Amino acid sequence: MAATDREQQILAWIKQNPLISQNELAELCGITRSGVAAHISNLMKKGYIQGKGYIVTPPSYVAVVGAINIDHYGVAMQDVVGESSNMGRIVSSVGGIGYNIAYNLNRLGVPNYLISVYGDDENGERVKQDAYANGIDITHAKQISHMPTSTFLSVVSAQGRQIVGLDDMQISAEITPEFLAQREQTIVNAEMVAIDSSLPSDAIAWVCEKTSRPIFVRVVSVNKAARITPVLDRIDTMVLNSAEAKFVSGIEVHDEASARDCAEHLLRSGVRNVFLFVDDSDMLYCCEHESFFWSLPGRAEERRYTNGGASAALSALVWARREHKTQRECARYASAAAAMNMSQVQSICADFSEEAVRRKADLLQ
Repeated sequence: MAATDREQQILAWIKQNPLISQNELAELCGITRSGVAAHISNLMKKGYIQGKGYIVTPPSYVAVVGAINIDHYGVAMQDVVGESSNMGRIVSSVGGIGYNIAYNLNRLGVPNYLISVYGDDENGERVKQDAYANGIDITHAKQISHMPTSTFLSVVSAQGRQIVGLDDMQISAEITPEFLAQREQTIVNAEMVAIDSSLPSDAIAWVCEKTSRPIFVRVVSVNKAARITPVLDRIDTMVLNSAEAKFVSGIEVHDEASARDCAEHLLRSGVRNVFLFVDDSDMLYCCEHESFFWSLPGRAEERRYTNGGASAALSALVWARREHKTQRECARYASAAAAMNMSQVQSICADFSEEAVRRKADLLQ
């Protein structure tokens, strides 16, 4: 007998987290616990599940601790005139650095759990629906009743450069050490951990103290970049752009030479690997004994937007590490992933996949 739409939704959450409670399922589905119990009973009668914990959790996974946003992008159709209305198009999507990384990891076949917060509002329901549709595991995220879901607004020029970005992310303050302690086993048992600098400083410090696994960091926003500096010696891999680099290292990056100075400073500070966007076309990947500097693959007009490039690069670096790739291969795949996600204004690419990244990376042989 076929499962109903609601039963299929509940089954998907159970597959992602076999030990999820009925109360947690009720929160995710927006129904009562007794309603969940009835659906689970039906799933058992129909043979889809055979009891709590029956489906095996993936033996290895990545814990992603970061932001979930609703992203709004306003793209100008011509040169922007200040203090005036401008013609353009406005698009909206579920995003946030943590969410983007989880999405990309899924597309690369990397099991992961997204640990975050979102609001009990219309946008929060949109987050749940999008996560369900894309197989993103948010069973360790929390829907908070008294705060709105985080939102991000970006105004982009006709040439693809961000003119200004505004974020309303007060809800991220709810990602406290106490919140993370409730999910400690999920974090410390992960094969790797990915975080972003939009997290509160004490949350970043907590993760770095508790886990001994490699920590991958996506530096985001010049206003939040400095939150990473106290824990540089705990970071395995850092992904950042030239504007953020100045606030983390104190070095202004504008060409290959200054990029190398910045990367070497970060390596001396304890970071093991650095992936640095020098501009919209060039990147530098540095580790202890090797470094690679090259232009991103593809035509420049195909890389107009920068919103999703760094998160895609970090996701590819995580995937490449799990696949035991060489450092050169890590750099190639991260560059290819970044270039793919710079082809549209939204921060995630619907065509993103392991096969597509491999094809793009072949341009960097």
